[in-house]
Amino acid sequence: MKKSSKNFIKKAEYPGGNKALQKFIAQNLKYPKAALIAKVEGFVLVKYSVDFNGMVVECKALNSLGHGCDDEAERVVSMLKYEPQKNRNMKVSTKHKLKINFKLPPSKSLKYNITKAKTANSNKNDTGETFGYTINI
Repeated sequence: MKKSSKNFIKKAEYPGGNKALQKFIAQNLKYPKAALIAKVEGFVLVKYSVDFNGMVVECKALNSLGHGCDDEAERVVSMLKYEPQKNRNMKVSTKHKLKINFKLPPSKSLKYNITKAKTANSNKNDTGETFGYTINI
């Protein structure tokens, strides 16, 4: 007997595939302030179920980074909307796991150049001095 390569029950698929899913998460994920202050990096593995209408109904973080990262990962995953499933007229929910990475953004530094202005009493040969400052945010 030949085994069928088709699955009896099809898993819910995100519209646009994995690239669209990654793009959605990147656009909606907000790094928690507490995690930024504590400089926390890592990943959160989230387990969730998608019902037959394509809505996320259960969502739970399997590992913990703390500092609000777990809650943020669950919030973003619960916002996902999948295409409604067509499984031979059966209402089936499917389970998924998703790994959400938290990576600190590169530190921003602003550079300012301040030029000493010439005054009315300064002589003509005096050039303005330039001072450079770097402020890390």
